Amino acid sequence: MTKDRARFAIGIDLGTTNSALAFAPLVGEGAPEVLLVPQWEGLGGLTEKPTLPSFLYLPEEAVAAHLRGQGVGAGQWIVGLFARMKASEAPGRVVHSAKSWLCHHAADRSEPFLPWGSTVLAGEQKISPVRASALILNYLRGIWNSRFAQAGFAFDDQDITVTVPASFDAAAQRLTITAAEEAGFVGDVRLLEEPQAAFYCWLESHDPARELWQRPDNGDAGLRHVLVIDIGGGTSDFSIFEVRLNEQTSDPDIRRVAVSEHTLLGGDNIDLAVAHFLEPRLAGAASQLSGPQWDQLVAACRHLKEQALVATGPPDERFVVALAGRGSGMVGGSQAATATRAEIESLLLDGFFPFCDAAARPYRTYAALREWGLPYPADSAITRHLAEFLNDRPRIDAVLFNGGSVRPSLLRQRLREQIGGWQDGFVPQVLENEEPDLAVARGAARFGALLHHRSVRIAAGAAAAIFLEVEGIQAADHQTVRPPLVCVLPQDAAPSQLFEIADLGLKLRTDQLVRFQAYSSTRKSVSRTGDIVSWSEGEFHPLPPLQTIVRTAELSGPEAGGMLPVGLTARMNALGLLQISCVSADPAVQQSWPLEFNMREHIQGVAGAPGAGRTREANAPIEPNASADALEAARRQIGVVFTQPANNSKKNKITAATILKGMEHILASARSEWNGPLLRALWPALEERRDDRRRSADHEEAWLIMAGFLLRPGFGLVRDDLRIDALWRVHDDGPCFPGRRIKSQEYILWRRVAAGLTRERQTMLVAREIDRIRSGRAPDELVRLAGSLELIHHDTKAELVRCFCDTAVTLARAKRHCTPYLAALGLLLNRTPLYAGPETVVSPDLVEHAYQAFQRFDWTTPELLDLQILFLRAARVVDDRSLDLPMPLRGLIASKLEKSGVPALQTAKIKGFVPIGRSDRASLYDDSLPTGLLLIA
Repeated sequence: MTKDRARFAIGIDLGTTNSALAFAPLVGEGAPEVLLVPQWEGLGGLTEKPTLPSFLYLPEEAVAAHLRGQGVGAGQWIVGLFARMKASEAPGRVVHSAKSWLCHHAADRSEPFLPWGSTVLAGEQKISPVRASALILNYLRGIWNSRFAQAGFAFDDQDITVTVPASFDAAAQRLTITAAEEAGFVGDVRLLEEPQAAFYCWLESHDPARELWQRPDNGDAGLRHVLVIDIGGGTSDFSIFEVRLNEQTSDPDIRRVAVSEHTLLGGDNIDLAVAHFLEPRLAGAASQLSGPQWDQLVAACRHLKEQALVATGPPDERFVVALAGRGSGMVGGSQAATATRAEIESLLLDGFFPFCDAAARPYRTYAALREWGLPYPADSAITRHLAEFLNDRPRIDAVLFNGGSVRPSLLRQRLREQIGGWQDGFVPQVLENEEPDLAVARGAARFGALLHHRSVRIAAGAAAAIFLEVEGIQAADHQTVRPPLVCVLPQDAAPSQLFEIADLGLKLRTDQLVRFQAYSSTRKSVSRTGDIVSWSEGEFHPLPPLQTIVRTAELSGPEAGGMLPVGLTARMNALGLLQISCVSADPAVQQSWPLEFNMREHIQGVAGAPGAGRTREANAPIEPNASADALEAARRQIGVVFTQPANNSKKNKITAATILKGMEHILASARSEWNGPLLRALWPALEERRDDRRRSADHEEAWLIMAGFLLRPGFGLVRDDLRIDALWRVHDDGPCFPGRRIKSQEYILWRRVAAGLTRERQTMLVAREIDRIRSGRAPDELVRLAGSLELIHHDTKAELVRCFCDTAVTLARAKRHCTPYLAALGLLLNRTPLYAGPETVVSPDLVEHAYQAFQRFDWTTPELLDLQILFLRAARVVDDRSLDLPMPLRGLIASKLEKSGVPALQTAKIKGFVPIGRSDRASLYDDSLPTGLLLIA
């Protein structure tokens, strides 16, 4: 791992709020030093600081022009102090908390959607969490090279360690490595848990054998347990270390014995809490701030929090938050609010660090969707999360506090007293940490140096045990139960240690679609490799699933396409990344298959890219729900039908309805019961007959209808992207029989599979038809198609909304049919897209435009009933300031709906946040979904 030319061990703390770089010489015994980082302090010039705020600012052209002569080019992100300062002035141009997004499985973290909720930057200007992290790392790399490269110590030649929370799962770890690679880091980059790094820093200047045994002990005289409480800007991370005296050496043996679950609780949450506290004082009790104003307030509260907590003062000391005025609206005349020190401390202690019993547990909600943004826990009480972590753990003898959020002495004292209360009055000693903002970087550098010298280090293997689902069983009452889990990697597994399972009689489905679901657990320290355990809520956390086709090389005989006996191997490599493989146990098949779990979790893609949408396959069937013989017969039938010559006889006319009816007979089930894998299994037979569309208009119409039926909704199963690529050739070829009839079926086809179309393809569909749409005489199916295209650019959506509003109003005044326009508007203005992410949701201003256009109409008339659905979707609260409508407008819409007979249960989703359920999501798709595809929030 150590590079041959390395002269320094570099440790990088890639933090949520601040980052830092420290370095230790690999020759000699020098202590780690912190690199002073030059960064913009403002337009006036540069300053050097030991930390680099993890903020990125994309300057306006005027600012970029001012800085251009000083090495900043147009379109370049500025990192550090200046970016942090601009967070309160121009929040829509500032990225922060990128690290928190790396562990958010509900997001495609390689897609550009930051700054979150920004309406200032165009989609192409935004960046992904991975890219944001890479820019910060690249900045530090550049600063190092500017200082040391000419002296012969280039960054790429040094030994690099990047720290991550101990609770980061395999997906977040791999994404951190990806960010380092994107930043230009060469060779292997090592990962180290942040609490370990902080402890390494303490060990650098302290003698644990002396300091941990200063006080009398009423337990094992040779054993101590140290708890590291690391609370930074984004996460609360807890780790326990066992320190045992060694009779043979002067240094004790140290082992990391427990780590906490990932908890997004830190300084960011405190900022939000202070902002919620102050909002009524700024906006009034009956109102709320707009999205941009809210972002400005949160940034201002970050500064207020630091002012109030860094130093002590009288309880009545006042702190002021001021917002820039924005016209004569809510904040027009009152742009400042104050909070006393007593109020802030009470908010902090009561809300985040309340006293609780040792048996207390965090409050949890299990709603499908709590909010669009980061998945903060429902319970903000850090003490309750700590109580849960310490349950059934050994007594804590000492505590090491780390992270900027525990700088205030009153917080450290509160936590120390709380732990003492849980331990029958045994209050742990506090280990001194002089630099909680720099300890992690220093410790990571020391770790690299120890590794280089092969010195004794903390024994720390895998932070969590890893389990794989095995084939499920049926209970006695034939109700489905969760599949059992097999342990493949035990907790504390040493890096690169290989674990094998060969005697469980496992079998693997080959040459067909299979699914692997892995889980991690920090509560199964006694589980050994090969142990079979039952799933239990709260103890297991799913990793992103893998669906793939396991291919065998020249396998023949009865096992082909069937079941193959296999074993499993697993290890955590030297970089800290999980590797699992299936290994054939059949002497005739000498193969193994690495299981590369999808780290771009496809449960919910924030950026809305096809294949990363909101359809989950985790519980979907992986096999067609029809026999192999019936499936083959249905495929043959498709070939027979489409190779028939054109027939003008009405009785023998080729139609999709007659084809589907015949297949229902062959498959012995109604088409509504055909699951997704069965539909996709029929697609190759239809694809083969693509050229037979030329036989007649009937052939082409039937083919288009069948294609949409088999491939709807365009995503949700493995390799759907390849199927859509094949289907797109129909668009490139153009219709064989141009005319209204075929054109209408083309519109329907693309609407049914719209979720599988890339942004570029959706844009092409609109661009080709935009003139017809603008004319106000677009066919109904074209209007519905346009409404289903969630990925098109905001400007295009805005034009469609205004155009459809104008046309619908004209038709409504004439009491003519306008349902397609209202249906399309309901999708274009929807707050909760079917398959795209929140960055595709249009501005609330467009909803207000639509409401003003339709408010004078009677929403109870048959031709305008769809207005009710439109505004239930367009005004729904999703708990995101940038997407939610202003409260007064929501009140007007809810009142109009209730007067139109809409039940209060429905309008409650407009008046306040109600979790989004599967039925809500499924209602957005104007078609039936294949059996087995579950839409989740």
